[in-house]
Amino acid sequence: RKGRSLHAYQEMVFANRNDWTYSAKDLTGGDFDINSFAEYEVLDIINLVVSIKNCTIKMRRGEYHHEGEASLHMRGDVHSDLQGVLLGPCDYVFFDDFDREPVRYISALRPHWAQFARALDDFGLILDVMPDDAESCFQISQIQLPVTVFMMIVKSLSGKLFRHYKFRNNDFGAYGIRALIDLMDSNPELRSLTLSSNRIDDDDVVEFLRSMANHPSLTKVNIDCCFEGRSAKYCMLNGLIRVNTLAEISMRNNDLSFVACGHTQSLSDSLASNTALERLDLRGNNLNDEDAASIATALQTNNTLKYLQLEGNDFTEIGGEYFGAALRTNNTLEHLFLENDVMNATFSALFDDSSLNSAADSNHICYTACRFYDRNEEGDPTGNRQRKIYNVLATRNKTMSNVQHFDDIEINLLPEMLAAVQHYANTPVSELQFRYLANNEVNALSIVYEFMRKCDKSLSQFHREQ
Repeated sequence: RKGRSLHAYQEMVFANRNDWTYSAKDLTGGDFDINSFAEYEVLDIINLVVSIKNCTIKMRRGEYHHEGEASLHMRGDVHSDLQGVLLGPCDYVFFDDFDREPVRYISALRPHWAQFARALDDFGLILDVMPDDAESCFQISQIQLPVTVFMMIVKSLSGKLFRHYKFRNNDFGAYGIRALIDLMDSNPELRSLTLSSNRIDDDDVVEFLRSMANHPSLTKVNIDCCFEGRSAKYCMLNGLIRVNTLAEISMRNNDLSFVACGHTQSLSDSLASNTALERLDLRGNNLNDEDAASIATALQTNNTLKYLQLEGNDFTEIGGEYFGAALRTNNTLEHLFLENDVMNATFSALFDDSSLNSAADSNHICYTACRFYDRNEEGDPTGNRQRKIYNVLATRNKTMSNVQHFDDIEINLLPEMLAAVQHYANTPVSELQFRYLANNEVNALSIVYEFMRKCDKSLSQFHREQ
């Protein structure tokens, strides 16, 4: 099959090389109403024509774009290489999505989009010769697409089995959303969908969720900034979580306070029972402390979520305490992002230094990216546990007070104490581990001396009793 695909691909490239030219005309000043466009908007449109033309020529030559992009655009992402049709403004930067207006559409752009769509008709031949592990992607970002143009593109996309669709801030409206749902249904290879800053109407939520629930391979969805004041957004998030096949969901900037609409319990129930979701991004949604209580309650049961991004919400330290309580029992969440003042309330769960037993029983898995005040190093639960045990020993060693606390230590903790002392005798903590600098301030042999004093007293007591 690969041989036949390569032959068809070569024939297409040869035919385009000899018989095809880009026929759409360049824009001139007469294509613009000078009173309707700012100077930067005219420049954006002219640059867009160049981008469309270059992308079209690339496709006709049998070539494709190749660039790296971070999954869900969160800190700590796993990066993937995207290959395919990747079109955006020349100065496009994802992190400006919510602030920047898309490049405006004018009727003079239609011939260029028509050239683009006709080149896309043959892109299936290019997909056939891509490496089997290629992350094929179709992306149009920050470009206004009226529904007539979008429908033309969707028609050309039909039958092209891209693994990723990424549409950001395109303004193609409700008809465009419905066409995209049909396109999703027809592509069994689709693995991720991004629709950020494209409005989803309440009437389309049920069909959107149906398509998600029935799709055989879709695992990631990004609908950041898609709802803005619409009631169905709550049903959308609950529905996406209940689909229970999605590994990543991003719904940033959708004003999602569940308390305001009485959906708090449904969110908690959906998240608690989910067994597939690993990454959830709810930044900038005006969530409050009651929402925090709902999410934290779910975390006490959920054992699959690894990454939770909640910065930019309206939590206080009370909300932080709810998350702290959840972290005392949750041993699977690896990353939690909150504002620093909220995160402070979780620290006792991450490191309770009131005793050696409580330090050993703290959460050693969750990383909070809180600069100098991190309690856990990323991806090192065993090292985190030893570091905390040693910190309690080192702090007490300054006043030589370890001996008086050893009676309360669980017997199975003794080997870990000795292992921690042995490790930190030769491995000082870094200056970035601000919370554990006491580990550098004592001599490990001094802690061993305290330990031996306790053993000697215990032996003496044992002999006297005999």
